[in-house]
Amino acid sequence: MSELIIVILIGLVILYWQAAVRCKELAILGARKECQLCDVQLLDQTVHQIKVSLSRDVSGQWRIWREYAFDYTHDGEHRLGGRLTLLGQRVIRVALETFNPVIH
Repeated sequence: MSELIIVILIGLVILYWQAAVRCKELAILGARKECQLCDVQLLDQTVHQIKVSLSRDVSGQWRIWREYAFDYTHDGEHRLGGRLTLLGQRVIRVALETFNPVIH
């Protein structure tokens, strides 16, 4: 019986890890798109997760809320910060330090 529980837990960890990797890919794409729209350069070509929590979406279902941070520059010298929020696998907010936040 305990072997079955261990196998189930390992399976759940693998599923969570796969979802987290997919969400990070979506966050990178969202940050890259927003930087292109605002004519700024995404630095390091990556994002890093700063917060994870549970929240309900508009239909009332529980989803994982992930917040990512990234750096960008508008002149090649100054490093500025941006944030991107995912609810489930949907980008719902992107905010750049020098621009107003965009709610999707």
